[in-house]
Amino acid sequence: MTMILHGTSISPFVRKIMLALNYKGIRYELQPLNPYLEKELAHKRHPMGKVPVLEHGKLTIIDSTVIAHYLDDIYPIPPLYPGNAQQRAQIRWLESYAATRVTSLIGGVLFYQKVLRQKMQGKSCDHDAVNQCLTHHLPDVLQYLNQQIPSQGYISDHFSIAEISLWSVFRNGWMSGLRLQSHYPQLHAYLQRIELEPWIANLIAEEDHQLQDFYCEPMILPQPSTS
Repeated sequence: MTMILHGTSISPFVRKIMLALNYKGIRYELQPLNPYLEKELAHKRHPMGKVPVLEHGKLTIIDSTVIAHYLDDIYPIPPLYPGNAQQRAQIRWLESYAATRVTSLIGGVLFYQKVLRQKMQGKSCDHDAVNQCLTHHLPDVLQYLNQQIPSQGYISDHFSIAEISLWSVFRNGWMSGLRLQSHYPQLHAYLQRIELEPWIANLIAEEDHQLQDFYCEPMILPQPSTS
């Protein structure tokens, strides 16, 4: 029975589930649904008008984290939440942090202003909001993640939903022009390792082909505080 995923890959939460399905080797059909343009249909699928929404037979599952746990319940191998109790706790925390604080800045400010408004809608970008994000809010988040990420490998002994969740959000950051490199080397190397995974690389190639006209010029990040 083929699963149906409603949403668009430009959403980090939809991308997260696309990658989770690909990682597990589960066949699915992507039904495009843009909650900004198709509000009425989105509310029919989700009581809050959000994506992703996953249909599996007569069952409808909403919320990317709920969907990820559902996928692990019905197809436990390979697991999205591997490792011992301590590792799984860290995986769940980073999944939550990616969905809240990281998304609020990268998705809610940078991607919204520079890609959705400026590139896709032809509206003016709020450069003050972007500068505030880059200067005052995002550096603390990046510094925190830079300290949490292992110097080699992944959060657990195996690839997990933590890698998928964080990379899915940062992918929107790359589209917006965000670059880490020497500012946050451990985080940058970690995200690069994720991009070497074949199902990640395949999605990058697809998005580059479809969305490259909407990518923004690189933005200069301030040096992180040493205090």
